[in-house]
Amino acid sequence: MGISKLQRMIDDLCFCEEVKVEKTSLIIDGAALYYCLYYNSDPKLDQRCGGDYPGFKDDVCKFFEALKNCEVTPYIFLDGAAGSEKQKTLHSRLKRRLENAKTIAESEPDAAPQGCNVLPPLVKDVFIEILKEKDIEFKQCLGEADPEVVSAANQKQCAVLSHDADFCIYDVNKGFLHLDNFEWKRKKDGKIPAKLYTRSKFCEHFKLDPALMPVFASIAGNDYSILKDNGTFANESSSSGEYRIKRLDGILRFLSKVNLHGLNDSQKRERALSQALSHVGKEENQTFKLSIQKYVQPEKTSSELPSWVSKKVERGEITTFVISVVDQKTMMLPVLVEDFSQRSSYTAAYRIRQYFYGLLIGGQMCTEYDRDREEIKDKRHRCVSVVHVTLQVQTSALENIPDQLKLPVCVTVFWFNNLKLGQKAETVHCLHALLLGFVCDRDGPGKSLSSLSNMTDILLANTWKYPRVAHAFSQWLCCMRQSLHLNQLLCSPLPEPQCARLYCGPLLHRLADEETFEKLLKTLRGKKKKLYQDLKTIFHLLARKKTLVIGDSVLKDVDPEIPATTLTYRSGATAGDIEAKLKLLAQDEHRFDKIVIHVSNNDIQNHQLEVIKPKIESVCNFAKTMSDSVGFSGPLPSRTNAHIIRSLSSFNCWLSNWCPENNVGFINNWKMFGLKPGLIESNHIYPTREGADLISRKLAKFILS
Repeated sequence: MGISKLQRMIDDLCFCEEVKVEKTSLIIDGAALYYCLYYNSDPKLDQRCGGDYPGFKDDVCKFFEALKNCEVTPYIFLDGAAGSEKQKTLHSRLKRRLENAKTIAESEPDAAPQGCNVLPPLVKDVFIEILKEKDIEFKQCLGEADPEVVSAANQKQCAVLSHDADFCIYDVNKGFLHLDNFEWKRKKDGKIPAKLYTRSKFCEHFKLDPALMPVFASIAGNDYSILKDNGTFANESSSSGEYRIKRLDGILRFLSKVNLHGLNDSQKRERALSQALSHVGKEENQTFKLSIQKYVQPEKTSSELPSWVSKKVERGEITTFVISVVDQKTMMLPVLVEDFSQRSSYTAAYRIRQYFYGLLIGGQMCTEYDRDREEIKDKRHRCVSVVHVTLQVQTSALENIPDQLKLPVCVTVFWFNNLKLGQKAETVHCLHALLLGFVCDRDGPGKSLSSLSNMTDILLANTWKYPRVAHAFSQWLCCMRQSLHLNQLLCSPLPEPQCARLYCGPLLHRLADEETFEKLLKTLRGKKKKLYQDLKTIFHLLARKKTLVIGDSVLKDVDPEIPATTLTYRSGATAGDIEAKLKLLAQDEHRFDKIVIHVSNNDIQNHQLEVIKPKIESVCNFAKTMSDSVGFSGPLPSRTNAHIIRSLSSFNCWLSNWCPENNVGFINNWKMFGLKPGLIESNHIYPTREGADLISRKLAKFILS
């Protein structure tokens, strides 16, 4: 990212010329642009909950619309993989970002210190998607974009727009526009106010030969080298600025005094470097010379990738991660804002990456850099060589799903199935929030959410109430991004989704709240409702789960609408009757993945609580012989008389404690039905249609969990 504090020095000394940008071409550093737009958005875009991609897309589109209105033609260049000589810098940068991620995760919303930022994982993918949609000319480079940016700018005779102070060092004929001073939101009369930096004006001020600018960069400190001078240059400066600016000033003053008479540019740089190193008692080494060459003769990066893959990378059709995997056998996994008390979210997508690596380098070793607790550590993995890879989903199961959702659905199935050992109620809520998000976002952000009373409160709520929810969504994002890249590498067997419409972190975290979810679910109508049911059906089919729901006639209007679910009831059934029915099913060798037993007030009317307890334990123990998972659906709060109400309340209280103590699931109908009128019919026994729908939804959620 160039020399620290150089841009601050340039701004303080007012080197830049105020200009109005119009009717011109503009070479844009793509990475600098998407970082700047995301970090400097107003209102601030989410970084805590996985990202706000609809909001980001809106800002990007507004930026390019502003350029179009001013007749500015953009040409975007995106970075590829960094060379091996930059690995130390990248590792150090990864550590700093990890610290930022932890700070953001542990801070209240919008309370992280200024400048403490972490880019959400899908931002670059969404940015490329927008460039394609807008038909904006762009190129994804195989290596760093800087050399191609400079070459294109000089060829087209136009300025460079970036955030990278390295463009103050390069010889860019028409100058450098810093993104911080490119006021596109204040365009007026078809012109954008900006500040233009030229190298010639900078060198003129310091009486420095322009040929020495690369020497200045290499010893001042860039991504490749830095001269540790122990304060020598700062102490020789007359600048009144802070230490790092005094040091830059001291280096420039020193270089301006080097005798360059009679030397060509190459000799000038060699002498200046030699004298600077000697001045602080350091010996010459190859690092500085290589760093200087980066500016003098910027070269396009070559790669060992097959030409067809390289071309797809340049067109943005395949991720640049393939370059570092093939050329360097490494993968630096971008830092995430997640629950740091748990394992890295990337572990959820490990199998996907194994396939990805295997397709690229066969059975060779690949070194990953990822979080281990609160540190970045490298881990070596042997890749899996594969010919055909799926995400555990047969395409025939996706027939009723829109093309745009086929890959996200496959990813979500993979993600959820791989959470099996650690699935909790919160992660089931995440699943339902994602499915509802897929359905509700078909008309664009927010349109189908108008029924919610206060959208602003939803989006700005403290969405990190449950760290497990945040971590589950973070895992989903890892699976989504790496499946997207795997799908690209496989030449898109599944249609590529519109990433900008898939995920809005603050909204999904809010939908993972049960009350908000239920509120929005009730608004679904027509095609949206059918799509949601189709999605639920697919998930249960793919899980291949057989479920039995058994009880009395309270269940007569209940339908959880989950495939492979058998619902059976008998009027007046007691715990003993239910056990007898289970024994009949067992004789026919019936076995289920899950059994849910609905208990009613039939036992209470005939027996005391102490008599009922053994009967409940008995039916539960027998159900466990037929199923890996057993749960109870508790009684409804019947209001027939005061005695039964007290008895049922005591029974429900006991059951709600006994179930978790015995590793048995429990649906607390008493709590749900007691809070809202109109859920039980006037006979005080059966649920109303609304009540039956509520039981159905709770059963469906329980079955899917």
